[in-house]
Parts: sequence; structure tokens; C-alpha cells
Amino acid sequence: MTDEPPPVIWARLSGQGRGPARTLDHTAITAAAIALADEDGVDAVSMRKVAARMDHSPMSLYRHVGNKDDLTELMYDAVLGELDLTGMPSGDWRADIARLAREMRRLHHAHPWITRFGHRPTLGPNARQFLETGLACVDGIGLDMDGMMDVMSTALQFARGFVGQELGEVEAQRRTGLDLAGYQRRVGPFLTQLLEGGQLPYLRRLVVEAEDHPDPDVVFERRLSMVLDGLAAGIDRQG
Repeated sequence: MTDEPPPVIWARLSGQGRGPARTLDHTAITAAAIALADEDGVDAVSMRKVAARMDHSPMSLYRHVGNKDDLTELMYDAVLGELDLTGMPSGDWRADIARLAREMRRLHHAHPWITRFGHRPTLGPNARQFLETGLACVDGIGLDMDGMMDVMSTALQFARGFVGQELGEVEAQRRTGLDLAGYQRRVGPFLTQLLEGGQLPYLRRLVVEAEDHPDPDVVFERRLSMVLDGLAAGIDRQG
């Protein structure tokens, strides 16, 4: 017989009494871990490094947070609390979903390490609030629960994919030491060679016609509008 997995961190925390205020608790530990991840990336986060940052022993942290998986769960939920959900739902599903997508992009730029998380449902307090708010924004527009999830998730997955590309460019610059202009100079001679053959008409058009340095905010808004147009058409078909 296999051992049952331990309860999720949220179940363990909800079972703890309030008690007197303490200098070391899961909230303080989480804040220290987030600061470390923001500075050096999530791979730099360890119980030992967080403990050193707080001037405590690693064993003292383990009494409050079971392991690193629990810690990253706490970290991800804590940063979700930075999303601005005030005034939502507003009654305008399209405006609300667009705002959620913008907020998700902003959050990923503030904490790039969160791209590694959020792929499985989590039941932390901020994740629960985000889910309830997001679904409330698309309630009452003629969709069943699957359809409501489709609308919310499609927009959020677009935002995560877009910001993933943005953060990937930042990482490529860090890794290679070349900014985008430097990369273009590097590949320019080979690109010219490719285009001389005349067998890549769309690549040629891309090079000649497309904007060289588009504003990422403008591109994000344009593509988000396309996503929302598609979602609106799907809603109308089901209406």
C-alpha cells in the first residue's frame, strides 16, 4: 500500500491557531523567498538561503514550511495578491478580461520567475479570489462553466505566452551579451544570403515590410484585441 501524500500547505495552515504574533512565520518566510527570487531567480531560492537572509536556522523554517514545494506554492500565491482586481466584475466582460490579461502580463514582468508556476490549479487565498473574480466577469453572458473557463483561460494563456516571449528575449540578451540590434547585425549577412535565392518570399516581405522595432505594448494590445474579437464571436454564436 502506498503512502498517502501529505495535506496541501493550505490545509495545514488553515488548521493552525492564530496565537501570539511571531517574528518568524510562513508570511515572513514567503516574503524573504520572493525577494530572493526577484533578485536572483527562483533557482536561487533554498531553505538554507532564505534562512540566512532572515538570520535564522534552516530547521526553524522547516517548522513553518514543510519543503521547497510548499514554499514555492506560498510564493506564487503571495504574488497573485498583487493583481489589482478592484471594481471587478464591472458588467463589461470584455473590458474585465482585457484588464485581467494586462494585469497578468504586468505581474510576470514584476516577478519573471512565476512563468515556472501556475500550470496546476492552486487553492491559496489569492488564487481562489482570482478564480472567483475572473469567472464572475464572464458570468451571465450565456455560457456554461466550460465556456466561461474557455474565455478566461484563453485570454490569460495569450498573456502568459506573450510575456514569455518578452522574458525570453531578456534572457537571450543576458545569455549571449547581444541586444536585439546586436543579434540582427550578427545574422544580417546570412539573412541577406538566404533572401538572394528568391525562395523565401514571406521572409523577404517580413524583413522589408514589417516594423523593425515595434512597441511591445502596442503589439500586445493589438493582439489582445484580436483574441477578444474571436472570443466575442464565439459568444455570439452560442447566444
